[in-house]
Amino acid sequence: MNSPHASRASVRPLAAVAAVIALFTLGNALIAGCGGNKTSQSGDTTATATPAPAPAATADAGDEGAKIYAEKCTVCHGPGGKGDGPGGAALNPKPRDHTDGSYMNTRTDAQLLEVLHNGKGAMPAWKGILSDEQMQAVLKHVRSLAVPPYPGS
Repeated sequence: MNSPHASRASVRPLAAVAAVIALFTLGNALIAGCGGNKTSQSGDTTATATPAPAPAATADAGDEGAKIYAEKCTVCHGPGGKGDGPGGAALNPKPRDHTDGSYMNTRTDAQLLEVLHNGKGAMPAWKGILSDEQMQAVLKHVRSLAVPPYPGS
């Protein structure tokens, strides 16, 4: 005879398996978006993943900072920089909203570059992955997202 307790007990392992699969999927998304696509020093530049679409925003299609941001940052920060990317959904604290000029405009370029170089919280360090010129380009793009616009530079 089937008891109600037997059917509930079989649901618990399935919920645990589903949770493990969800965490594994999120982890893979974060790794792919946070530098997992690094090319080797041997000159092999074959891409292993399809690049993310360019962010809809203020940056020119040829803007290197926008391209890097689309490839490396949108997983967590979202394509428009609002901190609403799919990889950021499980993070606490949530990724920074780069369009929030009331906060972003209070940060100096040196402060933002320090976060790019060394990471902060769940954000990875990009030192050794991106060149200083690439980080400057990303900084310029991030500055272009703030509303109201950043008055400096």
